[in-house]
Amino acid sequence: MIITTKDHRKVEFLRYSPGYSGKLLIYLQGLSQETRNRFGPHSFTEEGIAEVFNRSVEISGYIATELGSGQIVAYSLIMTGFLQSDGIRYKLYDVQFPGSGLCTFAPSVGDQWQSSGLGSRMFEFILSEIKKSGFNTMILWGGVQATNYRAVSFYLKHGFVEVGRFFHNGENIDMMRHL
Repeated sequence: MIITTKDHRKVEFLRYSPGYSGKLLIYLQGLSQETRNRFGPHSFTEEGIAEVFNRSVEISGYIATELGSGQIVAYSLIMTGFLQSDGIRYKLYDVQFPGSGLCTFAPSVGDQWQSSGLGSRMFEFILSEIKKSGFNTMILWGGVQATNYRAVSFYLKHGFVEVGRFFHNGENIDMMRHL
């Protein structure tokens, strides 16, 4: 799917495959330290990328590539189910997960593409893809840092609700959304 951002740049949304690992590594290593500190599903190495996709749970990756250059400019993960650490916290909040249909979401957008509308458009694309798989509830992978005001606002705008807060290297917010 090809879209145009608010600032008239064109990108294509694709499912991640191992053939993109080199470009993904360049994308991840090109993120600012602040953005890197806010994305934590895996390390910013070839091994980290391989490890996340070789887990025993199903994980799908989505990328946005800039038309023309082919560079990856955004990257998101969807994991079937949830991390054990997330499940423990949600249980403490007395939130009951459905028996099936739950997924965990981890998005990132390149620094020079933030506030372009790319994140919203990519989220819409991912939602349309995952609804076909029967998902009906989404939580955030490890929550969101409370000081990441732009991300918190994004999630609220897109129908997530706060379910609890926890401390790990600062205050974090657990959020979920029914699809």
